[in-house]
Amino acid sequence: MSLQPLRITAGRKLAAGLAGIITMSVTLTSGFALAALAFLPAGSGGLLSEKVLFSALAVIAALVSATISFLLVLAALGRFRTGGSLSRFFRYQLAALGAGGGLGLGFAPAMTDAAPVWWVVAITAGLGLIAVSLLAFRKARYPILDRPPYRNTALAEGSVIDHWSRAGTRGPSLTVIHFVDDKGRDRWARHLVQQDPSMPGTRGQVVYDRHRPERVRRFAVAQQLFDLRPPREIRANPDTSPHTAFPMPPDRRPPSRS
Repeated sequence: MSLQPLRITAGRKLAAGLAGIITMSVTLTSGFALAALAFLPAGSGGLLSEKVLFSALAVIAALVSATISFLLVLAALGRFRTGGSLSRFFRYQLAALGAGGGLGLGFAPAMTDAAPVWWVVAITAGLGLIAVSLLAFRKARYPILDRPPYRNTALAEGSVIDHWSRAGTRGPSLTVIHFVDDKGRDRWARHLVQQDPSMPGTRGQVVYDRHRPERVRRFAVAQQLFDLRPPREIRANPDTSPHTAFPMPPDRRPPSRS
């Protein structure tokens, strides 16, 4: 955790956006090519060598794109980041590769003149692989804890003070969270969004290392924006929307003369 305020600068936004574009284009296409080439019949001679060559190129493209996008996300998050942010993006990469493989399985019979029964088998397997891959994109489910999970950890209330998300680039959403440690020091960290909503004003629970407060284990959303209920009430009734009356501002217009 940084002792200085952090922001999501234009360079970090660009890095996260490029990581999403590479993952959902090159990595996904590589998975499609690998699955399609795996079921492509190859005889002897030139056709077999071409299949091996293109399969090797697809593997190299997948590895290179995954490495570049991972490094871009690492640059976007920086040194002060929450635990689990990088591992979650790695799951996004595997999901993109698996979704591409599912599409490749679905189109494989078209390249082999297979019987209708193999069309059904391939499409079913492809849809199943895509469905399993998409599970990586579901939001995380972190319970709100009453006590630290380990002896060397501590709990604190955190809040989102900065947020960036661009659905068009398919990039990961980033936030900056702030909390105060047990010694009263303000700390900040960048966080790859795992739970919605994570907009400015969203409150949550921070689990961090008691001896090394700069190491944040996780951030769990506990209180949504404008939800002014106490944390215990939110835990008891998480689905109940608060009924809070906000006073109206005073009328600045002069009184009308009748």
